[in-house]
Parts: sequence; C-alpha cells; structure tokens
Amino acid sequence: MKLSIITINWNNREGLRMTLDNVLSQTARDQFEYVVVDGGADDGSGEMLRQEYDGRLDKWTSQPIKPIYKKMNMGVQMATGDYCLFLNSGDSLNDPDVMKDVLPHLDGEKDLVIGSIVEGENRTVVPEPITGLWMYKASIPHSGAFIKRELLIRHPYDESLMIVSDWKFFFQALILDNASYKMIDRDIAWFDRTGISSTRPLLVEEERRKVLDELLPPRVTVDYLQFTKGQGYQNTEYDRFYIKMRKYKYGRVLYSLNVLTMRFLALFRKGARFARDFNPFSQQ
Repeated sequence: MKLSIITINWNNREGLRMTLDNVLSQTARDQFEYVVVDGGADDGSGEMLRQEYDGRLDKWTSQPIKPIYKKMNMGVQMATGDYCLFLNSGDSLNDPDVMKDVLPHLDGEKDLVIGSIVEGENRTVVPEPITGLWMYKASIPHSGAFIKRELLIRHPYDESLMIVSDWKFFFQALILDNASYKMIDRDIAWFDRTGISSTRPLLVEEERRKVLDELLPPRVTVDYLQFTKGQGYQNTEYDRFYIKMRKYKYGRVLYSLNVLTMRFLALFRKGARFARDFNPFSQQ
C-alpha cells in the first residue's frame, strides 16, 4: 500500500523548512510520496520551495489559497497514496524511523491507523473504544492518523469551517460511518501547539456546536450538550441551577457538590420511607 504525507503551509516559512527537513530525513524516504501545498503568502515560502526543495519533493504547489481546509483538500486531490498523513508546517515526525515502523501496518485492512503524538512534555494517546461522546469532548490529532484516501474523498474537509473540519471528518468517518481503525503503540509526531485550534477554544466550541446541529438530530445533540456542558435542558429548577453554575469559575466543583447533596437527600428520603413502612410500633 502506498502512503502520501501531505504538508500544508500559510505564512510560516521557517516552520515549513523545519517540517520539510524532518520528513525528508526519514530513513524510509523512498517508500512514501511527499506532497506540499503552500498558500502563497508573501513570506518567501514559495521561493524557498522553488529554490531549495523543487527536486526533493514528489509534488508541490504555491498559489494564493488561505483557507486551511481548502489547502488540505487540494493536498488530497494531488496525492496518489492509499493512505494519507497530514503533517502541517511547524509539526514534525517523532524520529527518523517513524515511517519505517508504521508502513507495515498500512496494509489496507483498516480504514485508519492511529498512533500517539507528543505535545510539549505530554503524550496524547487516543483511548479505546472511540465513542461518540469521547469524540465530542476530544478529537484525534490528524498528525497521528493515517487515513485511507478514499475516506477523505468521500468526506472532504468542510471549507466553511476555520478550525474543526478535521474533527468533523473524524466524527463522520468513525461515528456515523463506523469506519474501522487500528491503534499502534508508536509516537508518530510532535505537534505545534501555536496553531489556531490550540489558541481559539471559544471558536472551536462554536464550530463544534454548528457541526452537531448539522449532523445529528436535535434530541441527540441536547444529550451531548447536557452531558458535557450543561446546556440544553431547562425544564426543571434543578436543570436551570446546573446551567447557571456552569457559568461561574468554580462551576465544576459546585456542580459536583450539588450532585452529592442531591444524592444524599435522595438517600435520606429513601431511608425515611423505609423506616416509615417498617416501623414495628406503628398502628396497623
């Protein structure tokens, strides 16, 4: 099976240089295709590709395309591999032998092959099983996921989104389409945390809600929101109190205390009913 590594770039020449040198230094360099899509910013990235890397890349382009996911879709269209891995400018493969170790796992048996990534001092490992609820609260780092190209063609990245289109893809493929996957115990990449998805959490939340409204029936969406954010249910005083508390800084702690209190009261009421029903001194 053939692999295509795809790197996209916008206005990040030095990050792009680091990623290019990292990928090109792989010990299995002759066993994968390398595709680069530069967005044509005036930072000199296009000139660098032309002058320094033209003969070392399998395919590359530099043209005025700013949207992230438009560039990613273009990379998929340019690629010819059975599997694709996105390693964007500023990211890097964990060590020179990553591809040598991973390629034997890309045998076409599974739709996705997923490894771990390193973010600073932290190692991110996707838990099993991957569920819809987990996908709402988290996501699969695309720099650690080898994806069948046919899946990317079937579910192209939503170019109307700024941040969560890759999350939308994984939700559609793994949760709605029940795509098969395989976990491997291998650090794949080092992730650059200065990207837009790491610095704009409110926009991430807003776009995820938009995606859920599009993909799921409202009665399913409201369960997700209640379970994760305390939103959606406003039919009782308890629900309104829950939602209100989540707006405060210590809402999670207050909520936990509230749950414990409510459970204690429920247990107390149950005990009181038991004592009343089985009181030997009560008159029959």
